[in-house]
Amino acid sequence: MAKIHPTAIVENPANLADDVVVGPQAYIGPDVKIGPGCVIGVKATLVNRVTLGKNNRLFTGATIGEDGQDIHFNNPEAEVVIGDNNVFREQITVHQPSVKGNKTTIGNNCYFMADAHVAHDCHVGNNVIMVNKTGIAGHVEVGDNALISGLVMAHQFVRVGAFAVIGGVSKATRDILPFTLNNGNPALAFGLNLVGLKRGGFTPAERSAIKQAFQIFYLRDLSTSIAIETIASELLPSLPEGSPERARIEYLSRWLSTTKRGFTYHSSKRKAAEEEGE
Repeated sequence: MAKIHPTAIVENPANLADDVVVGPQAYIGPDVKIGPGCVIGVKATLVNRVTLGKNNRLFTGATIGEDGQDIHFNNPEAEVVIGDNNVFREQITVHQPSVKGNKTTIGNNCYFMADAHVAHDCHVGNNVIMVNKTGIAGHVEVGDNALISGLVMAHQFVRVGAFAVIGGVSKATRDILPFTLNNGNPALAFGLNLVGLKRGGFTPAERSAIKQAFQIFYLRDLSTSIAIETIASELLPSLPEGSPERARIEYLSRWLSTTKRGFTYHSSKRKAAEEEGE
């Protein structure tokens, strides 16, 4: 049987795995389902339709499942779905989707530091870190192993690619390419996340292919459409079939094939980016 503090309110204890721990003054609504090994901290709140996997930990005041901050919000079937082994520190918020049929989703092994915010209709992958007071607006997508540093704000519909890094106090108004380092207001790409790629087990061949793609996209002074075409038609066919490096560029090519916000400028284009934001 779950261990529930006497001051906590759990509307439907049957929805909690037997070893769940619920701290003082926490609130868990009737449609919340919590998997084994989860710890719900002091004054943490889970409301509406929320599903937590296993071994998640919510710290003091964490709130998951409130309605999305959309002035037209009307989605009684909204749902937040969260995987396994995630940490939600103090006062973080994760909101319900505003679009009917959508879910707000978070994968596995993520770490959300204090005061981070995941808005309605967002999709966060695996092994993502969001540092203190970072906010991602509605419909933002964050790829696996991305790192979003403190006080970063991401505009609605922005995508943050896998293994991308956004430096602190940045404003992301365009899509952040996978594997890149980005910083500034607006955020600009200034290199590759080579440390992260090495730590992530990328081989030299994989890193070399990604470097070539970065050079094509940012350093050849090609138009965006031509750069995307060049990666798909020249770089990709040059890589061995079935190789890890080819798989990385296939992912990048697919990722580049769609955008609603456009792509982050290279740091050498700072003036153009600043003029666009005026």
